[in-house]
Amino acid sequence: MPADRAGPVRRQRWRTLLPVAVLMSVASAQVVLTRTSGLSPWKGGGFGMFSTTDDSGRRHVRIFVSAPDRSEEVSIAPSLADAAERAAVLPTDGMLTRLARRVIARERRGHRPVESVRVQAWRVVYAPGTLAATLQLARDFSCHVDATGASSP
Repeated sequence: MPADRAGPVRRQRWRTLLPVAVLMSVASAQVVLTRTSGLSPWKGGGFGMFSTTDDSGRRHVRIFVSAPDRSEEVSIAPSLADAAERAAVLPTDGMLTRLARRVIARERRGHRPVESVRVQAWRVVYAPGTLAATLQLARDFSCHVDATGASSP
């Protein structure tokens, strides 16, 4: 091969390897996050979508609000639905804190007392032999409000 043609061939090889490298990076990150952070295999690249039923439709969160004269489960308002789904699909401290802080802000706007918010992330699992569906607690997270009104996990 002539020396003047070696440069374009190398550039062409790099262009064909770049998509492969990006795909491998995304796949690796997705596998790590499913193993370490509870990410649904259907998300973060979706490379597990053909091997599991653990998708966002089989995950949900429950939210509990506590105050001196109050301790109750609250329903997920439409304004919190997206944050709740994100927290269910990837129940990390960051996602659960973000959801809890939005619940605290919503409760305060409604002039309802709040000292702490507890968020539970649940997923459906199936028994190997019978395929019986049961709920499994994936994360149980609490966010407390201090005397100044700031929230902390």
